[in-house]
Amino acid sequence: MVLKCFSLPDETTTLTFYPCNADTGPEGWYDTCADTLTVFRTDYVKLLLPYLEHVRPGFDACQDNRMDRDQWNSLIQEMERDMGNIRFDDTAFDFYIGFAGWITKALSEYEVIVVGRCR
Repeated sequence: MVLKCFSLPDETTTLTFYPCNADTGPEGWYDTCADTLTVFRTDYVKLLLPYLEHVRPGFDACQDNRMDRDQWNSLIQEMERDMGNIRFDDTAFDFYIGFAGWITKALSEYEVIVVGRCR
């Protein structure tokens, strides 16, 4: 799945989310774990990076960042709290709804979501 909001059509740098089982080792074959989520640079910097850095200090988009269910639940709760307090345009709101829905579905089947490998 690809989520886009503010990213331009010609953007090529992406951040990928890989749902995996907890026993998938570091640098494991994440591409084979499950269907991935791809977010383009402008969107992850503008819309997701503050949340990712909050739940995982030292977050580096070009390295693998293993995040467990508790971290994702914390991120989603914070995001939803902000969505209730700040008026987003419909496009950003739809992006957040799509992102939270994808994360929630992935966590219903997998224990960990690895984020990174900017390309």
